[in-house]
Amino acid sequence: MRKCVPVLVAVIVLVGGCSRAVEPQAVAEPTRWDPCSITPEQIGATGLDPAYRDVGWGEGIVVQDWARCSFRPVGFDVPYVFNVRSSLNRTVEEARENPSNVEGRDLDVDGRDAFQYKTEVARSVNDCNVAVDLPPGVVVFTVNYMHVDDGVDPCPILLEHIDDVKSALPATTK
Repeated sequence: MRKCVPVLVAVIVLVGGCSRAVEPQAVAEPTRWDPCSITPEQIGATGLDPAYRDVGWGEGIVVQDWARCSFRPVGFDVPYVFNVRSSLNRTVEEARENPSNVEGRDLDVDGRDAFQYKTEVARSVNDCNVAVDLPPGVVVFTVNYMHVDDGVDPCPILLEHIDDVKSALPATTK
């Protein structure tokens, strides 16, 4: 037993001497991409009014999962609004699986997984939406076309605006 004690002490000293204190490392929390970070210049390049932007959901309304910014064409009697929403907690797959999303089709937006769909929530608006993967989370672009009697499909309008502003999205990690 006496021979084991010095060996045991030597092992403890060696192991203890080689170890170092481990401090907890802070892990950076992911941040939600701000849809209002699209610059007025980028909005103007789409043909929309660079001086107009509607931030958030309205006075006193808070939607925890989503940030929102909307833009519109120049003028007073505008036919549509271009909305951009982002969430850390939602996914493109949720948009695919939602049974109230109709006429869905898979897309690729600048190398990102995307899903285009329409909804039938209001008779006063024709909409087109594209959910785009934005790890972590998603960005949803929407055109709400209010002149429903025009017979205009809002999807080509939306796809053109997405093409114009996709460079504002944060870089993907590949």
